[in-house]
Parts: sequence; structure tokens; C-alpha cells
Amino acid sequence: MAKNYYNWESQSVYSNSTSNYIVIADNPSGLLFKNKKDRKLVVVDPWAPTAGDNTSRTSVYSAMYLQFVLYDHVTRRKT
Repeated sequence: MAKNYYNWESQSVYSNSTSNYIVIADNPSGLLFKNKKDRKLVVVDPWAPTAGDNTSRTSVYSAMYLQFVLYDHVTRRKT
């Protein structure tokens, strides 16, 4: 997935697209990632009811981080 994070102290988003994902930072509903193969969106809004089609969201609790969330997006292979 693309390398992206939000710096809580500076209130800044740092992101870059990769060979698999496009970063959509100017969406009114917030930060999104679009998979280049299946063109499905990964929704990173923690209050959204779902993380998107074929995507799971897992919160990891850690003393090191204020928030740590993993997103797993599965693409289907054409046969």
C-alpha cells in the first residue's frame, strides 16, 4: 500500500502513490486510496461503516502509537 500517515502534531498529511495505489487526498469525504488493478477504493475513515470492497480494517493497540490501523485489500485474479 502507499506510504501515508497523518502527523497529529503538525496536522499534516504525508503521502505518495505507489505502483499499486493512487492517493486521493482531495476527496470531500477524506483520504482515500484507489487500487490500480481493480480500481476499488480503500476508505481510511475510522467512522465509515466499511473500509471498502474486498478490504478489511484492523486496529492494533500499542503503547508506542496513539493510533495504529492496518488495511488489507485483496485483489481478485482473472482466470
